[in-house]
Amino acid sequence: MVMLLLLAAMAAPLSAQKQHEMCGACHTERVKDFLTHPHFQKGIECDACHGESKAHRTSLGHTEPDKVAAPAEIPALCGGCHPGKEKTTIQAQYLASKHGRLVVENSKVRAPHCGTCHGVHDVRTGKAMERQCRRCHDRLPAACSAAPARQAALVCAACHNPHSLTLLAKAGIAKR
Repeated sequence: MVMLLLLAAMAAPLSAQKQHEMCGACHTERVKDFLTHPHFQKGIECDACHGESKAHRTSLGHTEPDKVAAPAEIPALCGGCHPGKEKTTIQAQYLASKHGRLVVENSKVRAPHCGTCHGVHDVRTGKAMERQCRRCHDRLPAACSAAPARQAALVCAACHNPHSLTLLAKAGIAKR
């Protein structure tokens, strides 16, 4: 009996494979990116967003993970852990914005969700965020070109609240 308990205790660490290690067997690039993400650095694993996904991991064919958030579901998924520190939460600011309304209403007009700007499995840089904005906003108002942040890279957040997109008072630009 003691020998069985000892063998079970020794085998436990071998069977306690981390979620990202299991996912990495097939999703090599995604997991490689995720290993650099702050979520991973804080001990969050794939299952936090995708569920245990046992059927997905053990299937011989294609089986979806337990959870794959649709664009309209992403604000609630991210907002569950990132409510914000402001009086009005980041999630509430986003949902009240034009982008947020388009996303949750499943509009035919595509709009950015949390992952569009922040990245999903990896973190987007400021330049990558700018490229995302420019996919729809290729012609910016002259005031944006003259913004102080324009010298290095356009940082929309220099003049706009990053979640509600309203102009900040410090921007010195009249609301349109």
